[in-house]
Amino acid sequence: MYVRFVVGADAENAAWLTGIITEARLLRDAGELYDYESERLEEIYEWFNEHLPCPPFEQKLRSGAWTRDAVAWFRAEAGEPIQRMWDIVAILREHGVPVRLVTTERPGRVVYEDEYQVVAETPRWGHLIVGR
Repeated sequence: MYVRFVVGADAENAAWLTGIITEARLLRDAGELYDYESERLEEIYEWFNEHLPCPPFEQKLRSGAWTRDAVAWFRAEAGEPIQRMWDIVAILREHGVPVRLVTTERPGRVVYEDEYQVVAETPRWGHLIVGR
């Protein structure tokens, strides 16, 4: 099983929604977060940078190896990274941003993987299960 946190209302197609890390960064950069929320977000980002491998999105997009449909999914057993994502969810929800948890057993054609996550060329249809 794979999980992905996305920003969007329940009525929106989850396959077209973006992830929460970018949304949180946009709120921070716009000055919408309280100082303590910005500090917490930076701590989370630093933890990810130190503990989570970074898929080579830019390089693969530039070379044409991946399309813009390539998205990251956590493996369901990626405990601590997923817990830190819930911390980001809490910050976003405090600011009225709708966040959904999407799960699937088939994320699409896997183009990258490590012990915590996969990047998959996700079809804009599929077998997604939407949660809250």
